Amino acid sequence: MPPPEAQPSAHSSNETKHWLVLAAACVGAFAVAYNTTAVMTALPAMKSSLDLSTDALQWVINIYMLTTAVSLAGLGHFADMFGMLRIFAIGLVAFALGSITIALAGDAAVVLGGRVFQGIGVAGLIATSVALINVTTPEEKRTGAIGIWAGSVALGFALGPLIGGVLTDTISWRAIFVLDLAILGTAGLLCLYVARAGLVPSALEAGTRIDYPGMAFLAVALGCFLYGLTSGQLFGWTALQTLALLTVAVLGACAFVVRELRAESPLVNFGFFVHADYVAATAGMIINGFSQIGVLYFFNLFLQAPEGLNFSAAHAGLALLPFTFAMFTVSLLAPRLLPPERLGHALIGAMLALAIGFWLLHDTNSQTHYGVLWWKLIIVGTGIGLCWSLLPRVGMRVLPDASSGQGSGVISTCNFIGLATGTAAGSVVASQIKRGEIAPVLAGVAPSVPDLDALEATLLHGSESQIDSVLAKLSPDEAKTIEGLLHGAFDQAFSGVMTMMAIIGLIGAVLCIVLVRKTA
Repeated sequence: MPPPEAQPSAHSSNETKHWLVLAAACVGAFAVAYNTTAVMTALPAMKSSLDLSTDALQWVINIYMLTTAVSLAGLGHFADMFGMLRIFAIGLVAFALGSITIALAGDAAVVLGGRVFQGIGVAGLIATSVALINVTTPEEKRTGAIGIWAGSVALGFALGPLIGGVLTDTISWRAIFVLDLAILGTAGLLCLYVARAGLVPSALEAGTRIDYPGMAFLAVALGCFLYGLTSGQLFGWTALQTLALLTVAVLGACAFVVRELRAESPLVNFGFFVHADYVAATAGMIINGFSQIGVLYFFNLFLQAPEGLNFSAAHAGLALLPFTFAMFTVSLLAPRLLPPERLGHALIGAMLALAIGFWLLHDTNSQTHYGVLWWKLIIVGTGIGLCWSLLPRVGMRVLPDASSGQGSGVISTCNFIGLATGTAAGSVVASQIKRGEIAPVLAGVAPSVPDLDALEATLLHGSESQIDSVLAKLSPDEAKTIEGLLHGAFDQAFSGVMTMMAIIGLIGAVLCIVLVRKTA
């Protein structure tokens, strides 16, 4: 979630009380950032507790990111129409409802429903929090206030894995969502005080039109694409369902482009993309989100998996600290230390850091000692911190001030698209590699099994109880052999995902070399 660029405002509210608005915005942003990474650490515990399949687990991430990406631009328009503070408050309420739902969930469907509410809440908070700071903070203090907000987000990302891991191990993964309520409640009380004090202007932007068809086409395109990738893993890439979903995704994307080119108030102004720097920023943020998933989801799962390093949730949270604090430190310092003419070089270096860091991680296996991993995580965290803080700056410098809101919103949306597609694409790579390792030898390993296709599907996509159930039906020797086969396939799958992430980093470096212009 990149820090949106500050937008100029003609309005300046109470100069002595603007810190109350800043506090509300920062607490709300911290809650979102903390939850996003804390949930990653708790995923293995959620998988075991609710007996989730591998595919259901990835949708715990995907549905959240997809809902946020689709809702972000629309809620920004709603903020102009109905008031920023109202939409901020609605975001808090939606996120709280999602947290309550998940904390009480007993199955995957309820968890996914709660994540939809959380995604709407995230979109509402992101779309309004920086704008609230802009319209209430004196101009001379605005840059510092935006820096504090960005620091709150970065701190939430950094502490989330550790807090989530400790809560999961000492209480339950559900405690993560209970803590959400305490943080959100604090933000809500501040929001209520701000509303009663009249610190935020309530002027509405009359005549604003919401591009509902654009939102619908975007949801169809992204949703069908992501579900099509899941379907391909389960039913095959030539299955009718898979082909139908991917076809609808392409048609939805085409309809979205046509709609945006014709709409009076489009979600995405394609005129922005005549600027090479803006193309680099949006593509780079997709790559940045993609790369974040490489660590927060796939590396985190490897840390906690019995086939991997078998860390506890708290231990995994500690193990991720080199990554999260490198990202935190770099994202705060880089914008202050790097002049405009150096941004292109810094971004090329950032993408190369991602490529190098992930490549160094690609030969990690279940026998690897953590002592040789932590510094590799610092390299990846440095690359993501640079991308997270500098790409919005590069993209926004070519747009007029009047377009800064929509421009930064699209950049933020691209980050969430990257998070969702990274989860889906990495899962496809892992699944295909596991299938390639298991399928050719399965007949020789378990000759007594009448339906090898069903056994293969269960081993690749089943929940823990389903896998245990099929292994219990085999002889002890067959079960032991298959468990060893799964361990080897798991190592190869992780290596493949890290290699894919490294390639994506190299692609990002090439894009930055070609697209980012030197600005004096």
